[in-house]
Amino acid sequence: MPRPLVLAACLLLVTGVSLAAGPVGGPVNMISTDIMVPAAGRGPGAAGSFWVTDLWIRCPAGGDATLEFHGLDSPSAAPLVTATVHMSQPVVYIADVIKTAFGMDSGFGNIRIRSANPATATLRLYSPGGGGSYGFAFMGMPASMGMGSSSMMGGDDTHRMYVQGLLPQPQARVNVMVMNTGSLPIQGTVEVLDSDGGAPATGPVSLRFSIQPYSGHQFNNVLSGVHSRFIDDMGLQLRIEMDDQTQGMMMSLATVTDNMTNDGYVVMGSMMDTGSMTMMGER
Repeated sequence: MPRPLVLAACLLLVTGVSLAAGPVGGPVNMISTDIMVPAAGRGPGAAGSFWVTDLWIRCPAGGDATLEFHGLDSPSAAPLVTATVHMSQPVVYIADVIKTAFGMDSGFGNIRIRSANPATATLRLYSPGGGGSYGFAFMGMPASMGMGSSSMMGGDDTHRMYVQGLLPQPQARVNVMVMNTGSLPIQGTVEVLDSDGGAPATGPVSLRFSIQPYSGHQFNNVLSGVHSRFIDDMGLQLRIEMDDQTQGMMMSLATVTDNMTNDGYVVMGSMMDTGSMTMMGER
């Protein structure tokens, strides 16, 4: 698993944007002219791995697509490098995209895709191993589906993002990545909580992030040394939120990776009103 990034994405998304008919440049049936593809990378990782990223772009209407690579913890909104893809066929496949499209021998971060016509994208992140390869695949998401701060959503501070279904150490490692999908900086917190929403037996865990536009930050091995107040550590969970009044948008992703085999799985996050225990947008 790459040291500087999460291996797979479980995007923790806000509702609040129509999937059937979004704004100009926004999602229409999950396609968009502005797509954020997180967790792309090329370079060495844990346990002797070397990670490579392949990218598929689907744009039946054709036209050009501009790819921007924004490294993790970038100091500004400017991409490290850009590339143009000519959509000469409905689906374009780019093997080892960090090297072939961007000309970089190594790098970890987000790929922003801005296309002339609505498109979708799928990313595969993998490493050779065991006579073949192992890794993950996940889809890029419309940038406009990022979540705003609590106070931007009706003033209800009970709305948070949660990640549950995690395996603790020493069995597995859990990484979480927060991405800024908008044009303004964001700040916020990732917390590790016990199964009842309180602090774990080992004490509170609060991880701050401050991220420039289109960049991201990864927290590695967030459950290391953390233990539950209950019979085992299987109920430990994550809560992710932006600071109140933050005028920006974010997405998050998390993975659980077996420490012995590097087998991993994606955990889908949910965004819930903890007071009423309903999904946001429900009544």
